[in-house]
Amino acid sequence: MEKIIKKLVIIGCGKLGQRIGESLSELPIEIIGIKRNLQEIHSKFKIISLDIFSDKFSDSIKLINPNFLIYSVSSDAQTEESYQKNYVEGLKITTNVLGQLNNFQHLFFISSTRVYGQISNSFLSESTAPQPKDFRGRTLLDAENSLKKLTFKTTILRLSGIYGDSRSRMLKIASKPVIWPYEDRWTNRIHEEDIALFVNFLFVHIISNKKIEELYLLTDNHPVSLYEVLKWIRFELGLSLDNLPISNRINGKKLRSEILPKLKFIFKHSSYKSGYLQMIEGLDKTR
Repeated sequence: MEKIIKKLVIIGCGKLGQRIGESLSELPIEIIGIKRNLQEIHSKFKIISLDIFSDKFSDSIKLINPNFLIYSVSSDAQTEESYQKNYVEGLKITTNVLGQLNNFQHLFFISSTRVYGQISNSFLSESTAPQPKDFRGRTLLDAENSLKKLTFKTTILRLSGIYGDSRSRMLKIASKPVIWPYEDRWTNRIHEEDIALFVNFLFVHIISNKKIEELYLLTDNHPVSLYEVLKWIRFELGLSLDNLPISNRINGKKLRSEILPKLKFIFKHSSYKSGYLQMIEGLDKTR
């Protein structure tokens, strides 16, 4: 691995952005995070307050002069206008300034499996053409497609349903059957730890001058019905399995990466059971 320290900017340092940055902090990379509102943040790497849409943004990026950038923003609201602003317009502003840098190497765009709007009994993968069915999926796909016009290298990470220690929504739903969805559906999951570990895996390759792909579908490759997950969580929480909702069919989509199984990457949480068990054990320690 080369000894020269290069610079990485992470735009969007929420839960995921910080987790990714911390996983890379041991590599020979200087990491600068960008966040609109800092508030109280305790991080292993430097995070500055900066808005993509401010007059200072372009000059600030030029001054940092990064070699790598991870675009990991989130939408302010679940509206088409907000998605367009954050994922398309913000990305365009970012790539425009990156194109003016002499030493920039690689952009990572954090996308979502929301781009797969189709319902199919077959597994969907990196080679499946996305067919988004709502503005969220369409906007993300527009952002992905804009990367094809760039002169520098890019990699898209399509993340399935993220869960982890700071994302306990499923535990709350499992404990209250009255708020379960009316119909069962397939769910595809990825633990936030594994996202961070995989990005680290990719950066080790890049630093070692090894080629990486332009697109990865990042999921644990074990799609499972939502009802099955909720029932399992209830069992592990010691809650009753009597009188739970029953569905005659499972809707949705099943995702499976074609690329990840061919890599020397090992999931820490290869299925939902491992990840949620860690979360449940964490709850027990705080009680």
